[in-house]
Amino acid sequence: MALSTAKIIEELCELIRYDYDAIGAYNAAIDDIKEIAASEPLKEFRGDHERHVLELSAIVRGLGGDPPEAPGFKGVIRKTMTKVAGLGGTELTLKAMRSNEEVLNKTYAHHFSLDFPADIKEVIRRNYADEQRHLAWVESALQSRIWENQPTATL
Repeated sequence: MALSTAKIIEELCELIRYDYDAIGAYNAAIDDIKEIAASEPLKEFRGDHERHVLELSAIVRGLGGDPPEAPGFKGVIRKTMTKVAGLGGTELTLKAMRSNEEVLNKTYAHHFSLDFPADIKEVIRRNYADEQRHLAWVESALQSRIWENQPTATL
């Protein structure tokens, strides 16, 4: 059964909040990770989340809704946990990011399974593909320990 407009707005607003949460976590991780090989992909991924917010917010507005403009309470917690992990170095920060991306992948998988109109479902599919790519990279980076023996950014 097709979702009502109100339900579409509600579900998209949930995704927007999760993407805002991710932006905050990525900001914290980027601040803490000094190795270029690890920080540059994170900057790209943060940009994907910023694009998700813009695209989903435009759809919500087009449907007559008001998209969220900041992370929710969970986002503050995720950002704080990522920042605390940063105190333990790059490996712990990437482990925190893996946890964040696992949540985002589950969230996007759930939303992709809902009966959205085709054009909205396509946006969700693209965003979900981004999330899968982010998680795969973080897992690969942790396995290969990409940050070891790498140059660090200078201030």
